[in-house]
Amino acid sequence: MVTPFAVTKRDDGAGVHRLMIAGELDEDTCDCCADLITNAAEHHDVAEVVVDLRRVTFIAAAGVRALLRGRVATQRAGREFRVVNATGLVYQVLRISGVHKMLAVTVEPDVPAT
Repeated sequence: MVTPFAVTKRDDGAGVHRLMIAGELDEDTCDCCADLITNAAEHHDVAEVVVDLRRVTFIAAAGVRALLRGRVATQRAGREFRVVNATGLVYQVLRISGVHKMLAVTVEPDVPAT
């Protein structure tokens, strides 16, 4: 069963906006993902955009491109950008494509809902 694509946006405080992505990040969802990252970066109270991939089940080249587009947009807005909790196949795709360091991929403990 395919997990439907969904994005939940949360304010973690101190200017950190977290986008928690679920489902498949592919050609069908990449533009929406990049646009949501860009939108989060354009808010005046944001210092950092964190993209949480904990619930992403699949990432295609288009999904990698969306993360890179979001990173560029975030940096142009003068914000910090990082990707967290890419594991398994998702992390392997980011590592093999050579972008895991550029995206500052790290693992965080479960973040409680606010």
